[in-house]
Amino acid sequence: MHKDEGAYRAAPAAPPRRRVSRLAAALAGALALLAFAPQLAGADLSGETTRSAGIEWIAGERGPEGQAGVLEAGAGNSPEATPESEGAVEAGEAAGEPAPQTSSPQSGPIIGTNDGAGWGARAARRMTEAGISWNRVELGTDTPNTLEGSLKDGFKTLAVAGNLGDSTPLSAIEPRQWGAEVLAQLRGRPGIALAEAGNEMYLKGGTANPVQYGRMYLAAIEALRGAGVHTTLLFNMTGDYPTAGGWSSPRAWSTDAHGGGWLRAAVNGVPGLARAILANAISIHPYGAVGENTHDDWGTAVPAADESVARTVLGRLPLLYITEFGYDMGRCGHNLGACSQDDQARKMRAAYNVFLADPDIAGIWWYQSHDDGTGQWGFMNNDNSVRPSFRTLSSLARLAGQ
Repeated sequence: MHKDEGAYRAAPAAPPRRRVSRLAAALAGALALLAFAPQLAGADLSGETTRSAGIEWIAGERGPEGQAGVLEAGAGNSPEATPESEGAVEAGEAAGEPAPQTSSPQSGPIIGTNDGAGWGARAARRMTEAGISWNRVELGTDTPNTLEGSLKDGFKTLAVAGNLGDSTPLSAIEPRQWGAEVLAQLRGRPGIALAEAGNEMYLKGGTANPVQYGRMYLAAIEALRGAGVHTTLLFNMTGDYPTAGGWSSPRAWSTDAHGGGWLRAAVNGVPGLARAILANAISIHPYGAVGENTHDDWGTAVPAADESVARTVLGRLPLLYITEFGYDMGRCGHNLGACSQDDQARKMRAAYNVFLADPDIAGIWWYQSHDDGTGQWGFMNNDNSVRPSFRTLSSLARLAGQ
């Protein structure tokens, strides 16, 4: 998981195009009002209580069908954008076939969690009844947070497919073989609502290799479509990346601002990749402080920067998902840390204010439900009692229509 910014900073069926501008505006207005009432970040948010868990939240009503917050299939974005490479395609083109125009599972952005399964039925019920109804799992690992457990617990599931060990460089991977592995993990598993092509593949082996990841991603898409599997596959995106010294001691960078960056390098080096990404979606992990943008990778200002890059490189913007984001209470004073449970909840709300005001963000998965070996990120204690951030996330989920 993408937690150690100190590695390069000394200071520490495909869904339709999502258009949620009116919903995002409503969410931004409601969240702005909450920002003037910090005391609302606690339990007594609305007076409305769940029947089984005693969890309180702000009640958020779904917009009526056909009105604010409902997806409009095939809606384009930024028609004035000019594709800058041969890989960029016109709006509406898909990866070898039209993207299926299916209904959205909900009216607003997804609000989910990482590692929500494996804590028992009571914990899962408490999360899902509070509106935290999506869970992210990694396929092919021996952990309690399995796909089967996630589905049994009642979560909608985003599954990471084809992930590699963090020490494995992408140069060691044969793309078609990897694509076949992704197919084997996803075929015959209708319970997977969304899939992700590995986790933070830009960090593997300590060396960024965007062209190789582009080859791997395209091989997976071709394998899936050739087998008639139409699960949306998210492309891991980051911004700038080191071209010398690796992530641990970078001496030179390829930057978005100067005609480089991860997405541009991958698309320019792999014909057909842009079309495949546009027919699917992008995932990002913008850990960091509110208002921060470091290397188009760290901070809540990163999604807007990544959207601008994607429009330029791809010609338009595909769906964008934040599949990890959180604040670690073991890192007080760090830009991705929090100093107490209340501080974590306040920072969560401030960051989600930014994300939910962006109409192009289709989902956000908090990292994570409980503390583990990576840090004190959880919105629940390990005895499944809730922290203030649980109530905050529940209120945000209800405002988003979950």
